[in-house]
Amino acid sequence: MRKAILIINTHTKYLEKQVEKLGYKAFCIDSYDQNNLKNILKHKFLQSFIKKIRKNYRLVKLIYGSGLEDKQNIYKTLHSETDIQGNDLEILGFCNDILNLEKALNISGLQIPKTSFLPLSKGIKSIIKPLSSYGGSHISFTKKNGKDFHYQEFIPGKTFSVSFFISKNNFSLLGFNKLFMLKDHSANPFIHAGAMNIHKIKKFNYIQNSIKIFSSIIGLQGYNNIDFKIFKNKVYVLDINPRITSTFQIYNELHTNNLMKAQINLTNIKISKTFMYPKKFYGFIHMFAKNNIKFFNKMKSDSSITNLPREGEIIKKNNPIFTLNFSANSPSSIVGLLKKKINMTMQHYNCYDIDI
Repeated sequence: MRKAILIINTHTKYLEKQVEKLGYKAFCIDSYDQNNLKNILKHKFLQSFIKKIRKNYRLVKLIYGSGLEDKQNIYKTLHSETDIQGNDLEILGFCNDILNLEKALNISGLQIPKTSFLPLSKGIKSIIKPLSSYGGSHISFTKKNGKDFHYQEFIPGKTFSVSFFISKNNFSLLGFNKLFMLKDHSANPFIHAGAMNIHKIKKFNYIQNSIKIFSSIIGLQGYNNIDFKIFKNKVYVLDINPRITSTFQIYNELHTNNLMKAQINLTNIKISKTFMYPKKFYGFIHMFAKNNIKFFNKMKSDSSITNLPREGEIIKKNNPIFTLNFSANSPSSIVGLLKKKINMTMQHYNCYDIDI
């Protein structure tokens, strides 16, 4: 009998496919294909969902990505009913508030932008970040009132992330990524629109050592991702993601699904000594709708497209339509392919351009 894995993520198609390749039976909760992520706040729905799996599978393992950050009231149920692979959900909740992590980051040689529950001093350009957001959603320059968000100093420049894996205190750096943002998206100017892995970057050794120290202090496990910027020779940490992120796909492909295998069993993964200078690069972008659209596939037989909606499905304004994926032997080739495909897509759909 195959083992069962419950996958909770905003998008589960890729993870489901990779889990099935390893011989597991996947059961998915997400925002698009199954469209049931919003339902797990109802305890009866979640308990019933897991109970149905348990009819045929004694043990249910859980791997999770985005979507649980603002649902802490179900953590107890998931802990008692599933075998969580990766970080404990309490760590996910703790990392929602970056002020909880400031001391550990400072000890590690890293820092956060000026952050407060109160408006910052005049003259400091600020962004407003919800405590439990994910994917860059609902972050803006607009003032808000309430206790569930931060005012944070805006740090200019490109945004990067670092991906790493930890098992039994063995730290493995997977690589660095450049993150992409949408152009002219006033409602969500910082929404995550894609990423690509890149060569060795400035302060490489410093960041690697600092992340390793920080991870040991917090006690991270499995796959993790940290967003940051380098400004005036300082490393500013923007977000800690102690979970599977969209960049997981990049490194799982580079390691031929062994990263997924390691995440499921929390075992070590062998990292090539050439990871600082990878021979293959992956990039992906999420195309977002500018208006409500009724989706019809006008780019059929295009293998670069994933997360396709159903024919005739209504895609709401500012929601993702689908994902474009490419691999090549250099970052510049990835950028060229993505730009070409973005232009082609915008001819068929009214969607936002991507800043890459």
